[in-house]
Parts: sequence; structure tokens; C-alpha cells
Amino acid sequence: MTQLQAIVAAASVLSLLSPGADAWSPTNSYAPAKVSCDGKTGLTRKGGSISDAEASWLAKRDPVTSAALKTFLDRVTSNFADNSIVEQIFSQKAPRAGYAACGGGYRGMLLDAGTAAAMDDRTPGANEHGLGGLLQGISYITGVSGGAFYTSTVAYNNWTSVQEIIDQMNDGDHSIWDLSQSPLNPGGGDSDYTNQLFADVKQSIQDKADAGFKVSLADAYGLITGYYMYPGLAQGGAMYQWSDIQNVDKFSNGEMPMIIEVTAIVPPGATTAGLDATTIELNPFEFGSWEPSINAFTDMKYLGTELNNGDPVNSDECVVGFDNVNFITSASTDVINYITTQGNAMYNSMVAQFQQKFLGNITTDRVDTNIISPNPFKGTTFYDSSSESNELVETDDLFLVDGGYGGQVIPLTPLMRQERDLDVVIATDNSYDTTEIWPNGHSIISTYERQFMDIGKTDAFPYVPDYETFAGLGLTETPTFFGCDGSNLTDLAYVPPLVVYLPNRAYSYQSNISTYTFTYTKEARLGMIQNGFEIATRNNLTDDSEFASCIGCAVMRRKQEQLGLEWPSECDRCFQRYCWNGTLVNNTTPISSSASNNGTSTTTTTTTDGASYVTELTTLSSSEDFSTIHFETSTTITCDECEQPQPTVTTTTIEEDCSDSQAQATTTIECEECEEEAKANGNGNHYTTYTSMTTTTEVCEECEEAQATATGSANTNENSNGSSSGSSSGSSNGSSNGSSNGSSESSNNASNGSNGSNESSNNSNGSSNNSNGSNGSNGSSSKASSSVPTILQVTTSTPTYSGFSVVQNVNAANTVGITTGLTVLAMITALMGLF
Repeated sequence: MTQLQAIVAAASVLSLLSPGADAWSPTNSYAPAKVSCDGKTGLTRKGGSISDAEASWLAKRDPVTSAALKTFLDRVTSNFADNSIVEQIFSQKAPRAGYAACGGGYRGMLLDAGTAAAMDDRTPGANEHGLGGLLQGISYITGVSGGAFYTSTVAYNNWTSVQEIIDQMNDGDHSIWDLSQSPLNPGGGDSDYTNQLFADVKQSIQDKADAGFKVSLADAYGLITGYYMYPGLAQGGAMYQWSDIQNVDKFSNGEMPMIIEVTAIVPPGATTAGLDATTIELNPFEFGSWEPSINAFTDMKYLGTELNNGDPVNSDECVVGFDNVNFITSASTDVINYITTQGNAMYNSMVAQFQQKFLGNITTDRVDTNIISPNPFKGTTFYDSSSESNELVETDDLFLVDGGYGGQVIPLTPLMRQERDLDVVIATDNSYDTTEIWPNGHSIISTYERQFMDIGKTDAFPYVPDYETFAGLGLTETPTFFGCDGSNLTDLAYVPPLVVYLPNRAYSYQSNISTYTFTYTKEARLGMIQNGFEIATRNNLTDDSEFASCIGCAVMRRKQEQLGLEWPSECDRCFQRYCWNGTLVNNTTPISSSASNNGTSTTTTTTTDGASYVTELTTLSSSEDFSTIHFETSTTITCDECEQPQPTVTTTTIEEDCSDSQAQATTTIECEECEEEAKANGNGNHYTTYTSMTTTTEVCEECEEAQATATGSANTNENSNGSSSGSSSGSSNGSSNGSSNGSSESSNNASNGSNGSNESSNNSNGSSNNSNGSNGSNGSSSKASSSVPTILQVTTSTPTYSGFSVVQNVNAANTVGITTGLTVLAMITALMGLF
């Protein structure tokens, strides 16, 4: 074991468990075991309240978060004319906060990590340039899909900080989040490592099957990803349980937040889950659902036990070890179901080969879902009797898929529950909603609409606008607060927490990378984390020096309303700046009233995460001879107001040596004639060139000649107002209803006419469409790129070889770009070559 691995192992779950804790698998393997129940009965309870165990944990956590939030709020309100509201609130009852970590594969994981780092006082510079200390004041963190990769990683590495992960980060040493090699070829050139890892995974699955439990490819998926999240644990955590976190001192003492992940149940007879599917909450204590179709929770430690109405079917026989940490995380992140439901012959062939590789001759009910068998809710009577069906309490098995499949890529529901009494939720949105891989509000709209469906009738969520308003007001360009005025939410099931919405956008790094990109260099990982930090802090507080104070106001708002305290003028200005106040772009019927009972009233088409498979996978040959071909692409985009671009020139070179074949494409557009004019006019929209190197693997027929095509494209920026909407990516910066990259203050002033004033009495756009760095505060506009501090010990510039092509505006606040779209071709063919 290397020194680095030894350090990581020393910080693993095992070494930090309380003395005598039952943490290690009872079979010393991935297989669950049947043990005595020690007289336990009633292992499943009715929903409608948090568990006694969670309530006891909160009693320990609340004093910790109260002290942390008090410190945070004292700091961020220190410039208020009167910040006595902080003392007034904490003399009665401290606010309670949550963080929802959005999905999106490794893109989501890394951006979520950057946001967490921005809120973590363990991150150097976070207090001065970010929201340091807020993370210490958070009670719950939820994760789904890629967000669950983040939550699981930090929880099962002893609540490690993102900074600690960065400090150990490298390529090729199998440290935490060493994504330099695909999960489908984890050893890269080290075939012995890959072969041993896959052999261990196959044996683990065989052990579970031999013990009498159903398995699927989801078991393999989870076990493989564990090596990337828990490299210090034996076989990537194959012998550790989700419920083990109960016994970790930092959790049991209330020193870290509760981690909750979300998965969805595929309805009996269906192939996948939709927005109306029942969701399951996975917390350290329980496995269950608040929703009327089940309305029950079971003890996580005894998941896998055959129960009838909560009692063991076999007298005093319980199962432990079923809730493996990788299995549980894979239930929230698994995308295998998407592949199998596409009806694509190539995909089906690929899955069949995976099945043969990892399951061998083991038969399985479903290859593409996490199988919970036996069903812990069998025979329970807690479900809503008025429901049309009680099929989920009658079926023998539950089939789980990625919790974001129905559209809720932000795991908000567990944090919205009235039973948890949260005041504010920080929510990232790293969704793949557009063809350019940016969010368009789909996830948060889905969660809002779901409360009007039967499945969500016990939920509440603040009003949100329609897709057109999200685009027109630039709500996916800057942070937006939803539910700022609790008195306007009283017609919902209850008044939900205020939501701080943090959408993905490019600051120092072009962060719209495909969900199905499975390899990232160290530079790319650092760039993504850095950009996540900047998203959470409005570019290190350079776009708005008061943003941390505004977050403080969001934290205090519900308590201020409940206690009837005077609202500081500084908070009033913040809410004018960031709250969506109900304004709609075209004054059409708002989503809040148009959402039908079945939740289908949407008017804008959205591209879901899964759609990228269609555009990125290409037909594979059945040959097992592969060669690596490098595509190097350099692109320059014209300045604004340039004349028509000169014809592009593309050169392609293919060498005959298959193993060293290279294809190089260069696309150049001349814009020298207008560069000086652009600078003189002060619009600053001069574009420069970055070069990227990507690696794909293609089939070589008899390894004689590699064939590859690299193409470049260019677009002319035609917006005479200085916007960059003509970029070939269709970049979200400046793409919607008057948003402009060239003017940092114009887009928000269309309705209030104040041109940067923070004192507008109307502020009909809610001031949340300051999409280009303007905060409207004290006449301040955009940041100077030289003022950006170095945070997280990460460079703020885009690495030369970043894993994807990017065209970046030299004005760092107004980045636009294109992606070449890394395919998963290399990863899939590499694995297929192992058979």
C-alpha cells in the first residue's frame, strides 16, 4: 500500500467506528448473513414523523449547527446598520438548513463538491471569498445520481473535506476521485489491476447469490464505483454497510450532517420510473418512503430480512449486511436501466456482455435495477387506502433505479418534509436539460409540479416560474431564491423552506460536460470543483460583494417571519435582487396555477440526462482489436460585429502505425480587423483559442489503418448589442430574452428601468436575472478577472488539455464555449475487449 493509500485508509470508516461497533460484514464479504433478531419485532413503522433514532441524533446535531450558523450569520451581517436580528432569532430558536446536491454523473459530483467547499470553513479562503461556515451549520445533505457520489464519498471517508480530497488528488494513484481511468477499465494500462478488480467484483456478486439473494448488474456497477470513492476500504467498501455510519463518532456525536440519498421504484410491470413513481429515502437509520403509496420506513440495518407487516416471517431470523454502502449508493446513481430501455440492439448486446462478464450463469429477475428482495413493506397497511393501488405492499420485490429518472435531478423532497422543519435549502442544479448540457429549470419545475399529483400530495414546494420565464429572466444564470415570502405559500400543504437555487454556469471552467464522460484528468477535476466554488459564491464574491450577506438573509427569513421581527433593509435589498416574485415573461398562466393534478402541464421540451447516450454512442464493431486515436482541435470564434468569417481550413493527418494514430483538426476564423475596434468600443468580447486533447478508442480492422474524422465548426456572432448568442454551443450565457454577455447591467433593467440601482421599488424581474455578473448593488457591475482569488489551491484558468474543447471569452465573468462531446466509446470498447 502506498503512503497515500495508507493515509486514506487511516481516515476510513473502520478506523473511526466507536469501540465494539458491529461494522464489518458478518460474512467478511459482500454477502449478507442471517442472524438472530435478538427479539426485535416491528422493524417497519408508519411514516408521518421522523424516526426516534433521527430525533435523538438531531438533539445532538442542533446545538452544533446552531453555534455554526450563529457564527456564520454574525460574520455576514457585520456590515448591517443593525444586525440585532441575529441575536433575536437565536435567543428563541435557531434556523435549520439543508443542502441538496444535484445529480449529473461526475459533472454533478465535482460541481457539488465545489459548492460544498465554498460553504466549508475548512477550505482556505472560504470565509473571505465564500460562504465558509455555512456547511458546518447544515443539518441534512441529500444526494441523487452524481450528487450521491459526492455525499457517499465524504460521509464514508469520515466526513472528509473537499480540500482534503484535493490535497491528495492525483492521476493514476487510485486516490479518492482518481477519475483518470474509466470504471470500465480502472487499471488503464495496468491490466493486472483491472483483472483483479473485476475478479473481486464477480466473486462478491457470486457470494451474494450463493447466500440466497437476488443480484443484477447494479451490484457490479456499485462495487466498481466504490473503488473510486473509498480507495482506503478493502475492495472499495465491499464489506461495509450503509448503516455503519450510525457508529462513526463524527456522526453519532452530531458533528456532521445526516446524509440522505434518493432512489425511485419502478412500478410493477413497468420498465422504468417516471415523475409519478414512488421515491425511496436512504438515510443512515432507515429505508422508506413518505409517499402515500407506501408511507412506511424500515430499519436500514435489517434490510433484506423477510418481513410481514414489519415482523420477521421466520421467528428470530434477521438479515444483516444487505445494505452494502456501494449497493445503496448505486440504487441512487445507477444508469443501467436507461441503457436497457432504449430498444437499441447495440446497447442490448453490450448489456448482455456485461451480464456474462459479471453474473456468469446466475439467473436474475432484472439485470438493470437494484433488487430489494424480500420487499420490507410486504403486508404493511400504512399506505393511503384511497390510492388506486396498493401494489407496492403486495409485491415480493422492489426494483430501484436512479432517483433522478422522473425529472427530479435535484433531491429536494426529503428536505422539504414538514417533519424535518427546515428553514432554508441550498440547491445546486447541474442538470443536463439542454443540448449544450446546461440546466433550464426542468428539475425544480418537476419537483414543484409533483406536489399536485397524487404521489406528491403530502409534499409542499415553493412556486416557480415556467420554462420561458426561467430563460427570459436569466434564472439559470445567477442564483435565485424561491419562496421568499411565506405568506404567499399558505395555500400549499404547508409552508416549505426557502430554496436558494444555484444553477451550473461557466466561470473559470466550461462545466457543461456530459453525464456520460467517465474520465477526467486531475486538471479537469480541479477545474470543475473550482467552478462549483464560484457558482456558489457569485465568482468568489466579485460579482456581488454582498452575496454572502444575502445568503444569510435567506437563512434567517423563515424565523424572521415566524417571530415577526423587523426585516433589515440590507436583506430587503438582497431579496429585491435575488427573489423570484412571481413575474412571468409573457404574463402567461404561471406554473403555480396551471399545474394539473397529474402534473403534465409543461410547455417546453427538455433534454434529459439520458438523451446524451443517443447522441454520443456510435456503432461498435465486434472486433476486439483496438487502437487509441487522439483528436486535437483548436477553434477560434470571431469577435462581435466582425465581418463575415473567412473560410475555415481543416487538416487531418492519420499515421499508418495503428497504435500511434493521430487525427488533428484545426479551424481558424480570422477576426484581426475588428479586434482593436472591439477593444476601443469597450465591449470586451474578444475570443481566444484553447486547445484540448481527447482520447477515444476505435476499432482497427487488422490494425492496419486507423480512420478518424475531426471536424470544426464556427459561428458568427450577429447580436449587435454585444451578446454572444451566436456561439456554436448555443451557450446559455446571453441566449435568452435580452440577456447579454456584452453588458453586465442591461438585462435586469428592462422592466425596472433603474440601470443598476438597487433601490427600484418595482423590481418586477425579482432581480434574479442578473445573468452576467451585475448585482445591481451600489452601482457595482462586473468583476475584474485579476481580482479572482485562488481558492482550493486550484488554478482559475482552463487547463490547456482539459478533456474537452472550449472557446472562452477573455472576460472571465462572461464565459461562452462549445463542447466537442466526449463519447463513452473508449470506455465501452475497452470493457468489451476484456471478454
